[in-house]
Amino acid sequence: MSDTDPTTDPQPETGELEKARAEAEKWKALSRKNEEQARANADKAKRFDEIEEASKTEQEKLLARAEAAEKKLAERDAKDAAKSLATEIADAKGVPAAALRGATREELEAHADELLAFLPKPPSAPSADGQGEGDPIGDGDMSADDIVNAATSR
Repeated sequence: MSDTDPTTDPQPETGELEKARAEAEKWKALSRKNEEQARANADKAKRFDEIEEASKTEQEKLLARAEAAEKKLAERDAKDAAKSLATEIADAKGVPAAALRGATREELEAHADELLAFLPKPPSAPSADGQGEGDPIGDGDMSADDIVNAATSR
């Protein structure tokens, strides 16, 4: 047998074994390094998800706040429109706007008509020489000269 025969030479076998052990150690070290990097990446991903969730919650808070403001504005607009409608009908019918009840034009007008039925009619006063809404001064009543004479004759 020769010195170079691998089957009989114990030295080359030991050298190859050492190379294989070194190679295995190198790959174990790389594997551990990759595992550490994967753990670090997982921690970073978890922190990123938490921050994203907190940010999402903040966005949801802002969205809810905007929706509440829009709802409040719509309610105020509806209230202003109802008040304007009540004032318009009150002026047209001659009743106080604060006394009117109803949500629609028809309801407000019907309530104004009901109120008018209960309100006393303005008294008709006699008119002076046909001016005004009342009845003219009739015959047999005192004339303007008679009233002046009666007032100054004391």
